Amino acid sequence: MDPEIKGKDARAVEDPIAAIFDLAEAVDRQTPTIRRVLRYVRVFVSLWLLLDFVMILVFADVRAFVTLLLFVPLVISLFAMRSASTPGMRLAFLVTACVFGVLQIVTFGPAFLVGVVLVSLFILGFVILELLRDLRSFFDYFALRHRVIQRVRQADPVVYVPEGKDSVQRILAHLSRTSADVKAAMARPDGLAAPALLTGRSGLTYSFDAFVRTPPSGLWRTLGLGSPGFAVYVKAFDAAPGLADLQGLARAVADVSEALRIPPVRAIALWKPAGDESVAADAYEYLLKGAVRVRIRGATFVCSLELAREGADGTYDFIPLVVDTALGGPVSPAVAKA
Repeated sequence: MDPEIKGKDARAVEDPIAAIFDLAEAVDRQTPTIRRVLRYVRVFVSLWLLLDFVMILVFADVRAFVTLLLFVPLVISLFAMRSASTPGMRLAFLVTACVFGVLQIVTFGPAFLVGVVLVSLFILGFVILELLRDLRSFFDYFALRHRVIQRVRQADPVVYVPEGKDSVQRILAHLSRTSADVKAAMARPDGLAAPALLTGRSGLTYSFDAFVRTPPSGLWRTLGLGSPGFAVYVKAFDAAPGLADLQGLARAVADVSEALRIPPVRAIALWKPAGDESVAADAYEYLLKGAVRVRIRGATFVCSLELAREGADGTYDFIPLVVDTALGGPVSPAVAKA
């Protein structure tokens, strides 16, 4: 436990808002230790599954290849359970795995009780690994979210619009000024296209006012390790974008990202209002809760759709504000939130 809070009474609260931030910082300090513990537990459970597999083959009464064959659908069902997107599908795959587990227990013959213990622990081990994966994803999300909130608290609340011949050039200058990664990407010969016509996985071609990208590393392309690269999409609107416009932009970004196999990190709807023009309530709600989700090499990347409103007073208003320290991070479906 954090020494600063070990001797404190958890029930004592003076300023609730400050206490929430203090609690978040205390948890963030413990995150490396928690990650290390989760890693040790994951290694231990994995080694136990390997040992359990060998023991099942040893104690099976009939020929070992029958038990080995039953492991194939059992393990497939368990892995399918981990990849299922809904609780109902997870339960269905778990029941299927249990059915094949019962068939395996039958092969133990006189050592029936030993089979019950070994097979049950094998299935339980996979369930524990799934829970550990969800827990690790939560702490990864928490740590990233905490860093982003800290940066927003420390940043200047007023974001000034830089010089530029049009709104697209100005937003590109802003992105280059606030993100070293985007600036480096724009310096590449193929890193910036303004405007850009991009073809998605569906075969449809989409028009963007600006497109910035950094390609994935060779290690990511071959083994799924290293940097996956990133892409920034900018689409300018003459009037306040409605719900249909934002949903269409989200679909276009997801379609192109899956075709390029490069995760999006900024998807910006750029708009300069005339007079008192405002965004509709349903579009505003979608900006806050909607997101672009792209699955690449087994990892799910989540990117919020962001409206950049260029005000007449020379400042930007972002809905929501996306902080560039979040570049390039995969988020598992269990914690994928806008």
